[in-house]
Amino acid sequence: MGVDVRMIPVSQIVEDPEQPRRDMDPESLQGLADSLRQHGMLQAIVVKPLHHVNMYQIVIGERRWRAAQMAGLYEIPCIVRDVDPEEALTDQLIENLQREDLRPIDRARALQNAKSRLGLTNRDLASRLGISERMVGYMLEVLDLPEEIAGQVVSRPNRPAEGAITEKHARFLKQLNEMPDVQAQVAEKIKSDQLSTDETAKLVRALRASPERAEEILRGAAPDWAEWVNPELPPLPEEAPAPVAPSGGTAVAPTVMTVPAGSAREPAEVVRAAIELLGDLEPARMTPEQRVETVEVLRSLLIVAETLIDQLMEE
Repeated sequence: MGVDVRMIPVSQIVEDPEQPRRDMDPESLQGLADSLRQHGMLQAIVVKPLHHVNMYQIVIGERRWRAAQMAGLYEIPCIVRDVDPEEALTDQLIENLQREDLRPIDRARALQNAKSRLGLTNRDLASRLGISERMVGYMLEVLDLPEEIAGQVVSRPNRPAEGAITEKHARFLKQLNEMPDVQAQVAEKIKSDQLSTDETAKLVRALRASPERAEEILRGAAPDWAEWVNPELPPLPEEAPAPVAPSGGTAVAPTVMTVPAGSAREPAEVVRAAIELLGDLEPARMTPEQRVETVEVLRSLLIVAETLIDQLMEE
């Protein structure tokens, strides 16, 4: 397919209602308009022809088109491509994923919309966009939050939060979905007290461990929160308890990870050993009480794991 570049009047160009970007900063847009007024548009936008009418729809470059209107430009350079809706949607996602100023909630909605319209899994979408499946999952997580909180989440990769609710904060806030009033208070505390993601993780762990003392915990500060949570699981017994045989089955002895006294283990070795232990869990053999307790411990481990991942990524 050849590239067709032409000057097209801005009045013959219309926006795409499926455009991922919903909000544009007026001040930034005005700055771009001033630049276009002085230097003209140096980078063409991408449009597709609307057949049977002398009009074009934006595929990539809506922000530049809006700024051109503010600058009073009559026509702008456009790359005309006759793309199908599926290709246009993918192109828009790729362009907007590279922009830090795109709100995480808008990005997540666009990803979810693409999944629904194109019938894609997270893995399929990741392949199309050239990113990891894990990253797609992270981007979609903001949709797990109530809309009023999700709309406040900003993208601040590798920069101090400075009172903003970042995507890393959001990963911990979603752990409080079952306590909406407390969740809203934590969101406000993140902003007012400028909590780091590590402090937020500790606060959320404390609240989940002692929800009945939420008001008291929220009145405290970061150094106090550790007192509400036992940061370590109980030590493994020196001898494994006697195996318990489920009804109609044979006894299964639990697996115990032993560490020789005075020895040190490599971090990766510890993680691999933990994975092996988790792999030995057999939900079908658990009593209802054991299931509840195991779920709570696994949720706590998930919070710890996410915090550790963030710390390792920041090093």
